[in-house]
Amino acid sequence: MLPEWVRELARRVLVESISYPTFLGESYGEIVNYYASVLREFGVHVTVHKVPQEYVLNNAPAIAQPSKPRYILLARVGSGERVLQFNGHYDVVPPGGGWSVAEPFNPKEVDGRIYGRGATDMKGGIASFTAAIAHLASAGELKELVVEGVYVPDEEVGGLTGTGYLVKDLGSKPDLAIIAEPSGLGKVWIGHRGNVWLEVVVKGRQTHGSTPWLGVNAFEKMIYLAKEFIETYKPFLEGRRSSYEYDFPEAGSPTVNVGGKTSSANAINIVPGEASFSIDRRLIVEEDPEQVVEELKEFLSKEAAATGSEIDVKLVSKSPPALTNPNTTLVKGLVRAVNRVTGTTPKLIVCSGGLDLRYYRDFRIDAVAYGPGAPDAAHVADEYIELSDVHKATEIYLEFIRVLQESGAQ
Repeated sequence: MLPEWVRELARRVLVESISYPTFLGESYGEIVNYYASVLREFGVHVTVHKVPQEYVLNNAPAIAQPSKPRYILLARVGSGERVLQFNGHYDVVPPGGGWSVAEPFNPKEVDGRIYGRGATDMKGGIASFTAAIAHLASAGELKELVVEGVYVPDEEVGGLTGTGYLVKDLGSKPDLAIIAEPSGLGKVWIGHRGNVWLEVVVKGRQTHGSTPWLGVNAFEKMIYLAKEFIETYKPFLEGRRSSYEYDFPEAGSPTVNVGGKTSSANAINIVPGEASFSIDRRLIVEEDPEQVVEELKEFLSKEAAATGSEIDVKLVSKSPPALTNPNTTLVKGLVRAVNRVTGTTPKLIVCSGGLDLRYYRDFRIDAVAYGPGAPDAAHVADEYIELSDVHKATEIYLEFIRVLQESGAQ
């Protein structure tokens, strides 16, 4: 059982951190200073790194207000060569409307649940490992092990200016990493799917709407092309199936979403000379982004030829899937810790969405995502987290550290 002061600390950090409206570059400096001040109360060594402004301007999307500063907080306790790192992103999605139980940034506790934007995704997980680190600093029980906590921005907009910068540019490369994302206590996310985003531009010839016979309607050609692509490519993907378990059974096969973003002429009396649609292709862990890009281009070229369309295929972005071997010390040790605390064995799952996990795996660092909260409570109105799950996660993190030290002593 956790000492009462550790339980209260986890609750306090969760509630107080939700009050910072940390979306799209807002209040980043304030919340980092807040976390640093809490950790210093317990003698934890903390360092604040400001991400270079030029790097942010070049790598953060425009919607994220890249002119605003970004900060990474690194906390450390213990000593030795082995490093375990807990990772949490303090940015949240915008509040949106429809809140009825609490205001987004005025947290409220109701029947053991804490409501507020970011409660589940993922200030609950941050509260859990912050309390664990404070306990470790107070108890002084660490032997031949360094435990770090990193507090990063911008996961919700891709993570390149947060965990990406931390690992690639700051050179933070722990032996093991746990991202405290809301997997739920009964699941360990050992990986996640990748993605390829394309824009398909269909060419025509613009003319006045009163004389359509003088032009070529790119929008009409786009409709026919998209229809043919959907009818041939979706069945093609159905034959592929991953050998791992995913949080949704449907995510175990590659998926494609067409038309999330479209564009054409912006006047009624114009025959559009150009029209475009997007393709959002999600990859199972066995797939390679480069091969998927070529596969998509091949299908689109065939359908363009069949429909008499001239197209230009533009790569918007691509991100590889990530996977940590279930037989690693990290995964097996975390499973053991969860079992000791809860009496149950967590499922090893691949997340259907994307995570900062990929930045660690790019450098062959064993990493998983495991933390309190319910994925279906993230990003919605009246977002909440069970306070008991926050406490239980803290207990599991501390137990995992004991497991690591037991294995290190053998």
